[in-house]
Amino acid sequence: MAAPAFSDLTSDNLELVRDFASLSFNNVLKCPRAQVESRWMEEVAELLSNEHTAGLVAEKDGTTLAFAIWAPLPWESALLGKSMRGIKYIGVASGMRDTDFIADKLVGEVVYRASARDAAFLLCKTTSADTAIIHALESHGFLLMDTLLNFIFDFRAGGQKGDVSHVPEGFALRLAKASDIESLVEVARASFAEHFGRFHADPRIGRAAATRIYEEWIRSCANGWADCILVAMHGDRIAGYSAWKKPSALDQRHGIRLGHFSIAGVHPDFFGRGIFGALTRDGMERLRSSADWIEGPTHIDDRAVQRGWLRLGWQIAGAQHSFHKWLKP
Repeated sequence: MAAPAFSDLTSDNLELVRDFASLSFNNVLKCPRAQVESRWMEEVAELLSNEHTAGLVAEKDGTTLAFAIWAPLPWESALLGKSMRGIKYIGVASGMRDTDFIADKLVGEVVYRASARDAAFLLCKTTSADTAIIHALESHGFLLMDTLLNFIFDFRAGGQKGDVSHVPEGFALRLAKASDIESLVEVARASFAEHFGRFHADPRIGRAAATRIYEEWIRSCANGWADCILVAMHGDRIAGYSAWKKPSALDQRHGIRLGHFSIAGVHPDFFGRGIFGALTRDGMERLRSSADWIEGPTHIDDRAVQRGWLRLGWQIAGAQHSFHKWLKP
C-alpha cells in the first residue's frame, strides 16, 4: 500500500474527522451519537484554536484514513523545565485494510512534526484494545510506563453501597482550607514517594521529580483546579485527602453530567485505617447533586483502591496504557 498523504488538521477542515468522534466511558454513559459528535467537535475545535496545538490528517483518494492531535502539557512543562507535549487524539479509521501500516506511518509523522516544532517529549495514552496504535508507538520508540483501570460510578443505578456516614474511629472529615496547602503537600510527598505510576516509571524524570509532580498536583487542586478537597483529620494532623471535580463546562453544555475523582493520598502512618473509603464516600455524596456519574482512574496494581471502589459500587469501565517518548537526548 502506498503511504497516505498527510496535511494539517485545522478548525477549517474538522469535518474530515467527524467520524472519529468519541466519548470516554460511553460504554456506560450510552449517549446518542449526535450528542457525542457535538461535544467532541467542540472540544477538538477548542484544542486547535491554541497556536501551540497541532493536528494532522491522513488521506488517500479523498478518504480520511487517520488523524492525530497533539498539544502542550503546560503543567508538566513548567515543572520539569522541558517542552512536554501530549497526543490528545490519535486514530485509524475502522474497517481499513493495512491498519498497522497506516498506524505506523501516522505515528512516525507525529514524531517528525513534533520534533520539528522543538518538542522534547510526547505522551500518548491508548485504550488497551487499540493494538494497531500500540504497536506503532512501540515501533517508534515509545515506552510503556503504566496501565490504568478506569472506574465509573452510576448514581442513576441507585445509592452507593456501605454506610455513607462511616468514618473510622479517631478521625474526622472536613473540607480543606487555604491554610492546609503545605500540610497537603507533605502528605502527598509521603504518600507518593514509593508510588508506581508513569512519572515514577520514567527514568528520565527520576523518582524525586516524580514525587514533586504529585506534590504540585494537590497544590494545584487547592489553588482552584479541583472543586472540592476533603481531608481526614487525626487530631490536628491531616492523615489523608481526596480531590474532586464537578462536570466540566464542556460536558454541561452538552448535557453530560460526569464528575471526576482527581487524586487521593493517605500518609503511610495511616495506611489500612479505612481513610480512603471514608474520603471516597464523602466525596461521592458531595458530587451527587451535580453529577449522574463519577469517573476515576487507578493503577492496575493498586488493588487496595480497586477493592475500595468495588465495595462502594463502582465498576470497571475500561483500561488505558500510558506511553512516553523523549525526542531529545
